[in-house]
Amino acid sequence: MAQFFLPVLSHFQNENFWTASDRRMRYLVTPKDSETLEAQVWEGPWGHAFSQMEEITSFPLSEEGLAQLKDWCVRWSETINARPPRSLEETIAMRDAALQAKASQSTDAES
Repeated sequence: MAQFFLPVLSHFQNENFWTASDRRMRYLVTPKDSETLEAQVWEGPWGHAFSQMEEITSFPLSEEGLAQLKDWCVRWSETINARPPRSLEETIAMRDAALQAKASQSTDAES
């Protein structure tokens, strides 16, 4: 089982985000308000801006929520890291598809 370090509760209560990785699994945690953490996960090697999110979910901004977040991270790490390794061509195609999807979303939002 993967070992995950997450900041203490006050880190998020002070409106700080957290981003980290475990091998090919990447994740971002952001406090959305005084009661909620939003977590996003994707497969690397690319950063958030160049990737398609696999799941976006929320957790309570509490000690119990941090425990749930940690369990969620472990499950996603096991899932993503169990996949066969991707070739450079595959990872570039994934990045390009994510960028195209984001460009399409911003064009739709402007319409």
